[in-house]
Amino acid sequence: MGSVSGSDFHQELLFAFGGGDRNVTIAVLDGPVDRTHDCFVGAPLTPLHTAVMQRSGDDAPSSAQSTHLASLIFGQPCRSVEGIAPMCRGLIAPIFGDSRPVCAQADLADAITRALDHGAQILLIGAGSFEQPWYPSPALARAIARCNIRNAMIVASAGRYGCSTLLRRCGTLNLLPVTALDGVGQPLGGNDGNLSDIGIAVPGSSVSGAALEGRVVQRSHPNVAAALVTGAAALLLGVQRNAGLAPNPAAVAEAVRMTATPQTSPSGSALPPAWTGRKNLEAAAAYLTGRYEGAYASGLFEAWYRARAGATRSDHAAFRPRA
Repeated sequence: MGSVSGSDFHQELLFAFGGGDRNVTIAVLDGPVDRTHDCFVGAPLTPLHTAVMQRSGDDAPSSAQSTHLASLIFGQPCRSVEGIAPMCRGLIAPIFGDSRPVCAQADLADAITRALDHGAQILLIGAGSFEQPWYPSPALARAIARCNIRNAMIVASAGRYGCSTLLRRCGTLNLLPVTALDGVGQPLGGNDGNLSDIGIAVPGSSVSGAALEGRVVQRSHPNVAAALVTGAAALLLGVQRNAGLAPNPAAVAEAVRMTATPQTSPSGSALPPAWTGRKNLEAAAAYLTGRYEGAYASGLFEAWYRARAGATRSDHAAFRPRA
């Protein structure tokens, strides 16, 4: 695979399909977000009063990590950080707080439940420390059962960085564990665990996002990759709506996996299947709708899609919602 930085990947996906649909709702489960940052001016964000926030109080400090993640999704056009799905509705559901940096299963279950109550279709669970042992509590099992009934999709960092193992043991149906690739296409920090547990890999190095006190910083982490995939998944839900289809997060999760490109390292060892650019997103849209989106597609993706879905051509093209 050629060299692709996380920053380049982020820029390629910006404003695809108009930047998303206001009827698509994404929940970010991490820490409190600094919504005073200029990139969030005009963003449809709603903070949820989770159990963590009830303990921390309304004056709880914002999290640098969660602010960065939220900006990659909801950063508004022409601001210091532009997000992948700025037109989508966002829910901020803190699960980490300064008073308790380890996320308890009860707090995770509470945040998931509140996000579902507010219409979340995609939930991004940030990386951090999660309460062990790694078997689900009854409360978390009930919350995941509600996710399954609602057909909600959960995106989380794969391996030691996230809670994907715990969520899998809960029986999560629409779980997409994400890992990050560095600038030369290798897993960030080296291979971690069983590749079969990784749903997709995307470039996640040196991605610029919002920081505290109005700053912009670059971060490299599987968490960053998960946020980029979350934004892309939200765009695909909007594609379904625009095509007259019912929004189906489960189908979106499948489309993301199916349009990832198999890859191997120079030594011949297996690597996680990856998305590396806009063409993957276009192929996923075609997979979902049965229409071939040719504006950014290459001969390789045309051959891939026609072999699987018998697509017909369409003149639909993505556009940037700006003057």
